[in-house]
Amino acid sequence: MKTKHFGLNLIKSDTKTLLKSYRIPLILISILMGVLLFVMNVFLAGALYGNSFNLQMKEKLGVYLYLSDAATQDHTDAALKSALEEKGLKVDYASKQESLEFVEKRIPDLTSTLRKYNLENPLPATLYVRYGDQNEFAAMKGVLENYKTQILNMDDLSDNAIKTQEKRVLNVINLSNFLQSFAYFVVLALVLTIIAFAIFFLKTIFSHFIEDIQAKKLLGATSRQIVQPFLNVIFMSLSFAFVLAIVLLVGGLIPLDSYLSALFGFDLFGYLSGLAIDLLAVGVIEIGGIMLLLLCISYRFVMRLHRKLK
Repeated sequence: MKTKHFGLNLIKSDTKTLLKSYRIPLILISILMGVLLFVMNVFLAGALYGNSFNLQMKEKLGVYLYLSDAATQDHTDAALKSALEEKGLKVDYASKQESLEFVEKRIPDLTSTLRKYNLENPLPATLYVRYGDQNEFAAMKGVLENYKTQILNMDDLSDNAIKTQEKRVLNVINLSNFLQSFAYFVVLALVLTIIAFAIFFLKTIFSHFIEDIQAKKLLGATSRQIVQPFLNVIFMSLSFAFVLAIVLLVGGLIPLDSYLSALFGFDLFGYLSGLAIDLLAVGVIEIGGIMLLLLCISYRFVMRLHRKLK
């Protein structure tokens, strides 16, 4: 029992010695690794969101219908919306006031400017009709023919215009796929950089403690008493790096959430809360994987020195 207590005290003492001797390099390395982890997670988030973005782009393929004031006054807009939905189409409606409020998010002084010059709201009520294939597009065209006098931009809904829009969406999806592949490449490169940097740092630390390890061996220290302090220091450094990366991520999300909320009314933290389990799983796998890998490398280095020194 006494020997066990002595062993624990020795490990604790050596851990403190390592931290004290290398506190500045350890802090700098942890900060650098934390920043690298932060950048890696930004690209990882972009890569993981790429598939979702592509699906959203396909789902949002559709056309805007600008309705005349007469259509809103005699409730033709509601009848048109119902007729389109009966065909299985997804329809989003925005009244004149809602359209103005949306534009005002990008042009804050729009309402005051209109009032200043005694102008009425010039924006029409709008329907956004989404279709998934050619059959749904044909069904939409059939419904719109019955309401063409109430649709201000009916002439813009030609087949050529629709094909142009589809081509534009396809180009966006292709660009998204390229950026997604590039993001995965950057993530892989950063993971390898973090590991290579950590290995270099470990070698530097261990080379300075060869005499210390040799002295411990001569005094009869066990392998655990030699290896454990180094593993403790690596674990603490990695923990600090991951905490810093998380702080940077949260700090970056706060202004981004404010920007998206002001511009699009999008609640980023609300969206992320719905993905809490997925994010937690990715975080555990990432932290656990990198931590385990570097601890295994550290263990191998120390044991290699332990066997080489006599």
